Amino acid sequence: MDINEIKGVLETHEKTLGEKFDRYEAELKANGEVSKGVKADLKAMAEDHDGVKKQLATMSDSLLSIEQRGVKADERQARTSMGSQFVNSDAFKSFKAGETSKAKMEIKNTILGETTSNPTNDIVPLDTMGGIVSGATRALRVMDVVRRGMTTSNQVHYTRELAFTNSAAEAAEGAARAESALTFEPVDTAVRTISHFIKVSKQVLDDAPALQSYIDTRMRYGLDLRREQQIVAGNGTAPNLKGMTHTDNSTLLAATTLDLTAFDTANRAKYAIIGADYSPDYFLMNPADFGTLERSKTSTNAYVGGEGAFGYLNDGLVPTLWGLPVIMSNSVPAGTLLASSLDSSMWWDRQAATVEIFDQNDTDVQNGLLTVRAEERGAFTVFAPASVIRAVI
Repeated sequence: MDINEIKGVLETHEKTLGEKFDRYEAELKANGEVSKGVKADLKAMAEDHDGVKKQLATMSDSLLSIEQRGVKADERQARTSMGSQFVNSDAFKSFKAGETSKAKMEIKNTILGETTSNPTNDIVPLDTMGGIVSGATRALRVMDVVRRGMTTSNQVHYTRELAFTNSAAEAAEGAARAESALTFEPVDTAVRTISHFIKVSKQVLDDAPALQSYIDTRMRYGLDLRREQQIVAGNGTAPNLKGMTHTDNSTLLAATTLDLTAFDTANRAKYAIIGADYSPDYFLMNPADFGTLERSKTSTNAYVGGEGAFGYLNDGLVPTLWGLPVIMSNSVPAGTLLASSLDSSMWWDRQAATVEIFDQNDTDVQNGLLTVRAEERGAFTVFAPASVIRAVI
């Protein structure tokens, strides 16, 4: 029995099963119960139906396995990444078929599908590896410690406490009560756009896996990287975000002669947050600065890390400093240390990463190129600057 015959049997089963179920309902409504015979018939039909469905699924899987023979191992598993969703979207297919002039889906270089010179392969065939070998990719960790929310506006408005004077005290009977003071300030944070584009040849459009690869490894990465840089060190001048190192979003730890090493500074930053009645949760450091700390030695050439300032979690993957995890990122300016609370900041998504492709931009038509653009919109807020300590190390 082939797959079409099984499909026919399945359709017949479904029709008969439906009739049995209608009879079941009719008896139930008329008599308040169903005869044993009808129950048995319905149960048997349901079991037969499940058996046919399993047989059809098995044959479908077998056919799919046959069709996929010869396909590279890394192409067998369907991908659900940003690039995969885009190249498999209806918008992309319509664009590729020439039905629309651009493709868009919500989820500066020129990439050519061929080189100017090719090696000789007349005698020995080329061993071609699928996909594109990507360049360097920075480990992005900052978003791991930033709360995430959503906004439907082009500006995030919130009110935060500016000052609280607590005058609570004991009062004698009949005596005047103490008055406390509490002031607030409104804060407006604009939604900003992070965007970039690449040029690709129309030949790359036909090579969907290559286009998917570059959207995944470069276009999305570029947005994530720039967002991280802005969250840490955005200067606040439009169209930039206002990052954690900005004077409005953090509190500078005053230098003191008691800070003999960066260890002392980090320790004071931790306790400055505690002193402001917040809970310190992590440090942000440039990897080069943290490496300097790791190599620090005492007068007897013993590493300082062995004296309790350092620790490591997850088999050494996550270092700790004074009991707090250290998030290392090249987005943190060298010589700057940030200590913060997890509740201090939030990233607001206004528009998730969106990919658009155009074929009529600038000189694309005469050059046979396409423009692929990826962008997102969002805002970054720091609720309590006193819980973000900025220090020079």
